[in-house]
Amino acid sequence: MLSQKTRYALRAMQHLADHYGEGPVQLAAIAEAQKIPAKFLTVILSELARAGLIESQRGRDGGYWLAIAPVDITYGDLIRHMRGSLALVPCASRYAHEKCKNCLAEGECRTRALMLDVRDRTAQILDGIRLSDPITPVPSFSEDTA
Repeated sequence: MLSQKTRYALRAMQHLADHYGEGPVQLAAIAEAQKIPAKFLTVILSELARAGLIESQRGRDGGYWLAIAPVDITYGDLIRHMRGSLALVPCASRYAHEKCKNCLAEGECRTRALMLDVRDRTAQILDGIRLSDPITPVPSFSEDTA
């Protein structure tokens, strides 16, 4: 699952992509529009700036903007920057690999084999969707519908 921090980062970056080329967007505007606590958003935006994905300017006319065109940023990139990996288990991570504790040897573990396939398919999907691509919200699921 994605952490709340990663979900907020995705929403903030989507907001900045929607305003790409319009100049700096103030933190308060992002926080209000995306329903993200301002203090938490400050931490997230700082992390995204350190990763080189956004830039900022202080002052009355300051704010945040994408440092890279939305067409050049994939959702896979964003999740990796925030989460470190697309893998659901540490032994299936390509860039942050760790052996699982209390597990079978990696060469014998069918769960790991499955999770490697899930990671690769997830990467294929998320690396194929760019911040500039239109994404239409889907109505929420209702427990009443079958």
